[in-house]
Amino acid sequence: MGMHKPAGFTIVETMLFLGISSVLIVALIASTGASVNIQRYRDAAETFKSVIQQQYADLTSVQNGRGDNWSCGSTAIPNTSGINADNRGQSNCILLGKYVRLEGEKISIYRVVGYKSSATSQPNDIKSLKNNYLLNVSGAEVDKSTQEWGAEIAYPRTINGSPNPAPITPRKMGILIVRSPDSGQIYTFTNAGTDVPDDLNIGPATFNSMLVAEPSTPGQGEQLICLSSGGFLEDDDRAVYISSFAATSSAIELRTNDYLSSIGSSTRC
Repeated sequence: MGMHKPAGFTIVETMLFLGISSVLIVALIASTGASVNIQRYRDAAETFKSVIQQQYADLTSVQNGRGDNWSCGSTAIPNTSGINADNRGQSNCILLGKYVRLEGEKISIYRVVGYKSSATSQPNDIKSLKNNYLLNVSGAEVDKSTQEWGAEIAYPRTINGSPNPAPITPRKMGILIVRSPDSGQIYTFTNAGTDVPDDLNIGPATFNSMLVAEPSTPGQGEQLICLSSGGFLEDDDRAVYISSFAATSSAIELRTNDYLSSIGSSTRC
């Protein structure tokens, strides 16, 4: 009877197997990590869209989250010192809307209140808001948060087919969503860049300059707010789109570069 050599792997075969397995495991981990980061960025974009949409929902349902220590007057609105405060429903403070201040990854949401300083006849809601009401915010009641996963608002990388010559970040923007006390109609206005005041300087002058009737930009014109992934995605950064004359949460959409291309736009985030 002949002698048979036991079957098995040589040291070289074993080392080769372990080496190939290690490379495959590293590649799998890297691929999984990239997929997780992409999904996190997309979740951040969805969350940002939902934050903007929520402001319209709050106004539609007339939610009043203000404190009970506000009082209004022609010289200081709102006064939150607790002196001569008015109860809700008995106050001259009219809850008119929200002001969303965006800067990089930071989100600050203010409650906008108004004091009716005049009752003159006006041709439309916007002129009435501008001329009959004094608008202000409560600096003591601000909802502050940051974008998830390091996303931040940015300018488009390509505008009308041409590369944007300016840096896409940092970017500042303000969104005023206001409900007319005369008709109940909701209006959206924006300002940008140097027109966006610091947190401590938001006041009547801010809103008076934003209340523009025509569909200009800023004003009531459409806005594309890109969300930068910090270069992580090559050509898949997303944007929150606000349509002209936005009045409901359905006017807020999430758009991709592929979608922009499909509708004939040559602007890219």
